[in-house]
Amino acid sequence: MVALSAAIAGTLGTFGTILNEAGFTGFQVASTRMLITSITLMAFYPVFFQGAVSLMRVNWKLLLPHSIAGVFGFNMFFFIATEYLGITLAVALLYTAPIWVMILSKLFLSEQSDWVRWGLVICSVIGVVLILNTQGSEINLSAFGLVFGFGSALGYAIYAVLGKIALSKLSPNQLLFSAFSIAIPLLLLFPQTWQALGQLFQNTEFKVWGSFFAVGWFGTVLINILYMRGLKRISASSATVITTVEPLVATLLAVFVVGEILSITQYLGVALIVLSATLIGLRESK
Repeated sequence: MVALSAAIAGTLGTFGTILNEAGFTGFQVASTRMLITSITLMAFYPVFFQGAVSLMRVNWKLLLPHSIAGVFGFNMFFFIATEYLGITLAVALLYTAPIWVMILSKLFLSEQSDWVRWGLVICSVIGVVLILNTQGSEINLSAFGLVFGFGSALGYAIYAVLGKIALSKLSPNQLLFSAFSIAIPLLLLFPQTWQALGQLFQNTEFKVWGSFFAVGWFGTVLINILYMRGLKRISASSATVITTVEPLVATLLAVFVVGEILSITQYLGVALIVLSATLIGLRESK
């Protein structure tokens, strides 16, 4: 379930490109995506998410940081990092998340991490760095961008670790509802959110509306349902390692659909990610 969630996420670059070409910034895409997700979840509350509100009131001390840091913080920090560092370096920093998860899991979940697990985590991170390697490109190292880049990774880790704790008290569907509904008031404070909505309602192109609903329904609702149901069954650290198949899928699509050619180091990165995710999965199955 976690691997399928990450694989679907790896296909979303196409929709993001369409929206960027239509004049939407990364922040606007992220905020509108979260709003579409939240509205969808509220519309289907009586069918799939009953009891979530009452459980949110009881467990607000856990669910508030899960939503603010893990959903809102992760998305916004990642957007800011891409503005200062570029997409390649921002994604590379984001996928240091397995290291943060290992540390937080040890502190809050008492998950035991032997040298094999640490080795696989490091292999997956190195694999992401290699697969994102673009030879000859300029890398702009901004201290401000680096802070937000690592902040997005920490937010992603908090989403996994606090989510694992919350799943002992809420169902995956109820946790999904909580994660996105709490973030709505924060989104509405930003003028960019209102600008994006105004820009969207003025646009009559089907591909723009279709892309927004694709990233909202498939790229957020579906992948989070799969991820949370998978997270309920495996450790937080293993789940985060397995999500590194996302840049792997995106890269393979670039090769087979767009016709890009990989370097030797990028092929090595592909091998490291596949090896790490597979071995983590085998260890969990035992």
